[in-house]
Amino acid sequence: MDSEQAIRRCPQHGFFRGNVCSCGSRGKLVLDGVRTEKLGRLLAGALRHFPDDLGLAMSPQGWVEIPVLVDAIRTRYRWANENLVMALVRSDPKGRYEINGTRIRARYGHSVGVDLDYPENELPTLYYGTAEEEAERLLEVGLKSATQRYVHLSTTPDKAWEVGTFRTSNPKIIVVDAAGAQREGVRMMKVNESMVISDPIPPRFLSMMPAKAQR
Repeated sequence: MDSEQAIRRCPQHGFFRGNVCSCGSRGKLVLDGVRTEKLGRLLAGALRHFPDDLGLAMSPQGWVEIPVLVDAIRTRYRWANENLVMALVRSDPKGRYEINGTRIRARYGHSVGVDLDYPENELPTLYYGTAEEEAERLLEVGLKSATQRYVHLSTTPDKAWEVGTFRTSNPKIIVVDAAGAQREGVRMMKVNESMVISDPIPPRFLSMMPAKAQR
């Protein structure tokens, strides 16, 4: 497991996670698995949950200056530097982070109050995977996050099912009438091809995917 999390650099394709690049090169070890996990947890916390604890000035849209971030991280891990932070970001398999010039932010997963500025969602229907007992409750109260700034939705049923497996082995999929919700003022933004983030969604825009359509 440690070697699977390690970050290496391929001369041809740059940073990657694991033992071998897609081209077959083993590359050069940049960060072992233990330090990758430690640095990853701190970076996620700094950009999603506790920027104030590290003395970071975060913009309303979640941006932080990279040199300032690196200096803050080095107060916890003296071995860290900007090259290692960039290696972590660029090799991240889920694309959690976004860089714009000298600034960086987390794309999603914030618990702090940010106002992200991604393009408006254009898909009429979105999906949310969860446990069966939770699905029944959400159909009554609506979708809203107790810990995160935005509700995280999936763009396909398959992706929703995959996300739902983090909560249960047999997830149920809630269908979201995104077009109807947006017409009534619910803000939804496209983060990437598989994820849309949203303000709270009232229950009238939610329905359970029919059992025969579930996996």
